[in-house]
Formats: sequence, C-alpha cells, structure tokens
Amino acid sequence: AREAAAAATAAVVEAGGVSLEGVIVDSGRKEVEFELSSLQLEHAKTTKSGWPATDAAALRELAGRPSEDPPVFGSAYGAFGGGEVGEEACRALEALCQMGAIDTMLSNFILPLQDLADGTSRIHCSLNLNTETGRLSSRTPNLQNQPALEKDKYLIRDAFVAAPGKALVVADYGQLELRLLAHMTACTSMVEAFKLGGDFHSRTAMGMFDHVRRAVEDGTCLLDWDYSQGEPPAPLLKDLFGSERRRAKTLNFSIAYGKTAHGLSKDWGVSIDEAKEMLRAWYADRPEVLQWQKDTIASARATGATRTLLGRYRTLPGIQGRNGAVRAHMERAAINTPIQGGAADIMTLAMIKLQRSEKLREMGFRNLLQVHDEVMFEGPAELADEARAEVVACMERPFDENLPSLLVDLVVDANTASTWYEAK
Repeated sequence: AREAAAAATAAVVEAGGVSLEGVIVDSGRKEVEFELSSLQLEHAKTTKSGWPATDAAALRELAGRPSEDPPVFGSAYGAFGGGEVGEEACRALEALCQMGAIDTMLSNFILPLQDLADGTSRIHCSLNLNTETGRLSSRTPNLQNQPALEKDKYLIRDAFVAAPGKALVVADYGQLELRLLAHMTACTSMVEAFKLGGDFHSRTAMGMFDHVRRAVEDGTCLLDWDYSQGEPPAPLLKDLFGSERRRAKTLNFSIAYGKTAHGLSKDWGVSIDEAKEMLRAWYADRPEVLQWQKDTIASARATGATRTLLGRYRTLPGIQGRNGAVRAHMERAAINTPIQGGAADIMTLAMIKLQRSEKLREMGFRNLLQVHDEVMFEGPAELADEARAEVVACMERPFDENLPSLLVDLVVDANTASTWYEAK
C-alpha cells in the first residue's frame, strides 16, 4: 500500500505541467479536477450535468498511449501544437491516468482485501448464478475482478497463499471463447488454426500486418516454438511484435463479442474507415463467422431470444423494437451470449466433473475458486503434480457420452505453486 501511494505521488509530480486541484471529499476518496478550459482542450464528451468529462476514459482519449512502442498520441497532441510540447502534454496526461489506476488499486484491492480477511486469514466471496450469459459472478469481494497479471504491479495475487504444507493447482482454458466461436461457426480457417496449435493471436497478427508476415517468412521471428527442443533460434512473434499481437488479440475478442467498427475506432484511436478495413480483412479469411453472426441475429429478431451451446435461453427485449440503440445492443448480445454462455456451459460441466473426481477427493484437494475460465484447487503439496494431471484431464474432456464433442480440442494450462501469482 505504501508503494502504491508513493507511486501515485510520483505520477502527480510527473504531471506537473497540468493544472490540478486535489480535493478530499467526505468519504476520504481523492478527487482530481482537470481544468480542460484553462488548457483550451476540446472535450470529447460531457457529464450528465453538461460539464466536460474528466474520467479515466476522457483522460485516456486526450493522452493516447504515448508510452507504447510505437507511441500513440491522443487528441491533446494536436491541441498543444504537436511536436515536443504535444508529446509532453500527452505524457503528463498519461501520468494522470496512471495515478487514477494506482488509486483504484489502493481503494478497490489492496486495502479492502486486508479488511475482508477472517480470523484464519481467508477471504470468502459470494457467487451469483443468475447472470445474463450464465457465467458466475462474484461479489463481496469480487475475486473475479483481480488485476490482470500484466497489470498486477503490486503483486496482489501473491497475497493469496496456500496453507502451510499445501499447494495451489491453478488451471484455465486457453482461448476458450475463440475455440467456441470456431466450433459454432464451423469456420474452416479457425478450426485448422487451432488444430495446428500455437498462438492464435500471433497467427491473426501475421494475417493483419504485412511486415509481421514478412518477418515470419524470412525467419526474423518465429510464429511459435516447442521449448522441449531448447531455446528458439529466433525471437517469437509475440515478443518481437507485441503491439501488433495485442491489436490482433483485441480484434479477435471484439469480433467474438460483436463489436462494431465504431467501437473499434474508439478503442484504437483510428478512423471508422480504418476500423472497417480491419474488420473486412478479418472476415475475408473467416467468412463463416460473418454468416453465422448474420444468421444468429436474424434468428434472434424472429424469436426474441438466443441460446447457448447447451441450450440456455436468454430473452432479448427490444431486439424487435424501434429504439436503434437498444436494438443494436440486443443484436450484440445475440452474438455474444452463445459464445460467453457456451464457455459458461463448458466450465459448469468441468466443475461438475472435478467435484465428482474420486482421485481429487482421495488426494485431499478441494476447489477454492472459479474465475471465469479458471479454477483453483488446494491440497497436499507432495501430491500437487498428480492433482494437476487429474484437473487437466477433467477439464479437457468435460462432455459425457450423451453430449457431442467440439470441432476443436479444449486446451488447459495448469500450474502448481504456493501463491496465486506464481501459478499464473
């Protein structure tokens, strides 16, 4: 907590060229007012009361992502006349964004988790079964919303520790929703890519960017590598072209969730025409996905509902109505629910199979937590490797003989460790 507070202070100092006013409100939460008008910046959106928005999304739009390689400068760059001054403005605004993220870490994770621990230093959350897509949700606290590994700067997951003499087995499905998309659309390109193995997002990046494809073709980087053969003779695509791979990953999941060109243009800071071209190129290699989405929306309009892989029913109020915004939202839900809900179906079957496993019961392993596509077990440390193998076996084959198998295999990544962070 002290480290996070110090980092927040440093972020304020780094943002020294920006007019700030710190305010302490009754709740003790620190608010920062950013004077847009004094800097003559055009605001992208306003609050309900009509004032310029200064939330994280608004600041991020002004800042862009100047620390990325290559840097992406936000709208403040042009407002400050470009050049070094524009770059400095974007970096200062990014520091404000970082300060807000650090404050979120402190107020949402680091401090509350300590207060919620019981007398045995355990934290107990509640799980909600009745969600729209069928996925479990967590509350008081939301343990499914812990910082992603790459954002866990203060190693919050390292505080989740196995009991003395015990170890954690943490297992999660690899690219489950995209594998489901390949199955439900019967997309030849996606099915073949998953059967070939390797990193699907890297394959997508190679198809999206000509310079990435050329680098793979001339051996400058490798699409993937089997580390049982030793160290790779060249860097991997995901390491050499991390920014391009992240964009490919975003595009893959955006399409699975039914995001439009307008949404992509806002996420990436590109024009709508550029976003449309990216979508067009993606669908050109995977026409079955586009056709499935069209058919699914048409069916949802006709029936007012959609279904998941195993038949879970979700009504879509407003999909047949005149309100364009509501109708568009429901159409995205019609596409997204079979994918997210299908993933929930598979995880539910896997959880049942894990619960019924006599091997895990005899070894003394019990399920502590499910986080979307991930499960966490705890048991005797000396049996952790054996338990890991059983968890993987149950999750890779969740279907019984009465249910059809998928067109692609389910892949499970599992590790044993003493903390949640180490297991990731």
